[in-house]
Amino acid sequence: MYKKEFRRRKMDEKFIKKLLKETEHRLLDFKTTFYDISDRKSKTDFVKDILSFANSTINEPGYIICGVKVDYTGEKQILGVDKNTRVDDANWVQLLKSYSSHPVNFKIEKFTLDTYNRTLVVIEISKDQHRPVICTKDEGEKLRQGAIYFRNGSSNDIAKDLVTIEKIISNSTRLNPNNTISNDPTYNKYSKFPPPPYYKFLGRDDEINLIYEELIYHHKNYLLSLTGDGGIGKTSIAYKVAHQVKESIKNGENEFDDVIWISAKDQRIYFDERRQLHREFNSLEDLYNKILLVFYDKNFIQSLDFYKKEEYVNQALESAKFFIVLDNLEVFSNEEIADIHRFIKNAPLGHKFLLTSRHDLRVQEFIHIEKFGEDISKIYISELIKDLVQDEETQKRFEIQISDNFDRFYKLTNGNPLYIKFFIAQMIRNRGINDILERRNLEAEKPLKAYCFDSTLNNLEANELLLMYSLAVSENNHLSFHELKYVTSIEHTELQNVLESLCSQSMLYKEYQNGQLVYSLNNLLRSYLIEEKRIPGAEYNRLHQKTRKISRYTKNIREDYAFNFGLKTLINKNEIMSYNMILEVLDTDGVQSEQYLQEIMTLYPGNYLVPFYKNFIKIKERKVNPYNIYSDINSEFAHVINMNNYDEQKVMLYVWKSFLYLMLEKYDDIIQDIDYVMKTYNTEHKSLLGVLKGSALNMQALHEYKHGRYTNHDQYREEADSLFQEYFEDFLSKPYFFFIKKHMSFAYNKNNHHLKKQTQKVTNFSPFATDISFLKNQRLF
Repeated sequence: MYKKEFRRRKMDEKFIKKLLKETEHRLLDFKTTFYDISDRKSKTDFVKDILSFANSTINEPGYIICGVKVDYTGEKQILGVDKNTRVDDANWVQLLKSYSSHPVNFKIEKFTLDTYNRTLVVIEISKDQHRPVICTKDEGEKLRQGAIYFRNGSSNDIAKDLVTIEKIISNSTRLNPNNTISNDPTYNKYSKFPPPPYYKFLGRDDEINLIYEELIYHHKNYLLSLTGDGGIGKTSIAYKVAHQVKESIKNGENEFDDVIWISAKDQRIYFDERRQLHREFNSLEDLYNKILLVFYDKNFIQSLDFYKKEEYVNQALESAKFFIVLDNLEVFSNEEIADIHRFIKNAPLGHKFLLTSRHDLRVQEFIHIEKFGEDISKIYISELIKDLVQDEETQKRFEIQISDNFDRFYKLTNGNPLYIKFFIAQMIRNRGINDILERRNLEAEKPLKAYCFDSTLNNLEANELLLMYSLAVSENNHLSFHELKYVTSIEHTELQNVLESLCSQSMLYKEYQNGQLVYSLNNLLRSYLIEEKRIPGAEYNRLHQKTRKISRYTKNIREDYAFNFGLKTLINKNEIMSYNMILEVLDTDGVQSEQYLQEIMTLYPGNYLVPFYKNFIKIKERKVNPYNIYSDINSEFAHVINMNNYDEQKVMLYVWKSFLYLMLEKYDDIIQDIDYVMKTYNTEHKSLLGVLKGSALNMQALHEYKHGRYTNHDQYREEADSLFQEYFEDFLSKPYFFFIKKHMSFAYNKNNHHLKKQTQKVTNFSPFATDISFLKNQRLF
């Protein structure tokens, strides 16, 4: 409706006389005469005045009083208007309708003031407006299509900055039941190029230079996409480049004829409030309309059918060169994106297309927009506070509060300009910095989280959601590839594809921690998934249990275990976890399922203790043919060593593999492996290797003796004795497991006994590390 019963003080003579005592301000204007609907200038004055009052940034009614002359000194003369002046609302409503994006609530009344014996016309513009009201067409020099007029003090102005536009919108009364507004003023259909979508543009020089290099100046490329988080600055960067191109066109510095901007944005955050929008860009036809707006009147364009528009667009693209920005394409389906790609591909040479989307649009040339670094974030925060906060004392207080808590504030906002603006807006609304950083007002943060994440979450596939849920419930919000594989049980190649997809949609971040690549969620996304109960209960419990294991098993490995298994050089969390899990199995001497052992190997495929454990059990239980066990040992250890990252682990891998060979009496294999290791690695375990080889030679000598091959026996025995003499004393001084000390000393004593050496039998193995449960009472010989 155009007319409604306004909630206001009654407009009577007393009230009007009170207004007459005031000076002009943003809610009050005096006119010498009433507007003339038959006069073009007067008619456009009326439209501009009403639009300006309707977009008031103060949520109070505005008044235009006609019949009052104000001279340069500010003195007022009550001249009045002709008593017969017609003020029929309907005609003025109809006029305004043809220039405004949607209806304006206003009322026109005539009043005869007995005190002055004069008749005045008073126009009241309601505070209840659906803002912003946008001018929809050009008219002379007064009205400009796509402009947002507002009262700036006592005069009319055009809103050119985002602060003013957002203030206009934040004062809007939501008149329609679904709480949507007609359009976003920074992407409106009444202008081929909108006002800027940012407060102040900071940094991003590298990204802008890349756009010029890879798109504008590139002789072959005609298409480039910007991808990144919601609010990270894709649109701002695209706008900055488009504005620069537009300015260079004016200066005759490039070959483009015009810049065209169209946005598919369907929601927006105004300060800290989320609002749904009527999308400007819903289909190719909307894009055609934008292109044709360069050449034709809006009313003429509306009279054409789709195919006629397509014909005219093809003619336009042949006759002119455009720089075209297609913004916020993540709202389109894959099929719709394919249609847009076809249009771009079929466009004549010379046009350049810059696309923005939160998702990977699968175009060859793209730039992923990263978060602000700490330094640029500090500058942005300071500039934003100056823009949004009028009071200097409050400005300083906010800057100090954020500065004192900058590390935590930066971690929360993740260097995202939209997040930063959102939380500063909440501070302006008296939400304390401690509440923002610690108590986390979930209800207050819902608009931001819904804006940034809902549309993407709703389009994710099952494995993508599972992976995100896993990160959300993890203790430290970061997991490596193998940890994710362990938690989710997603197959290797599929997991790679899912991670690539989520990173391309800016739902995950990649970073290195202690030399290991890990994946993490945006902090706000993580809290949204958990606090809004987006994760199904059963799934939450299952994933939480598995991620708790990661936390439990990432403790440092015991020093004696690390020494005996060559694990002192472990760095990566998933490797530490993998070994802690198998060490726990060894220390409890419990038989674990194949599935559990596979989970351990998933975390770190280079974990050699898993094949050691499995094959040790097979040998001990004697249920498997020894030849098959020997074959398994060779194949499994060969695979593991290829996946192993550390020299000390590889050394001890050969040691523990040799223990299995001792049990199978594969002495030649031990000798061959130890020779290779002693030549290849410079290790603190050289004495153990020497004694182990000596033990194998000792047992080989015994084998030869039994078969009457005495020459071979003497040769093996002599070599074994030489190794024992060189390495045994040093070996005995080191804290190896009792299991190792006992068996190597047994071989040493047996060798000396056979040679009838007059040496004291070794029975004191100190120092030694206490065996883990699995090794107690196990035999090697």
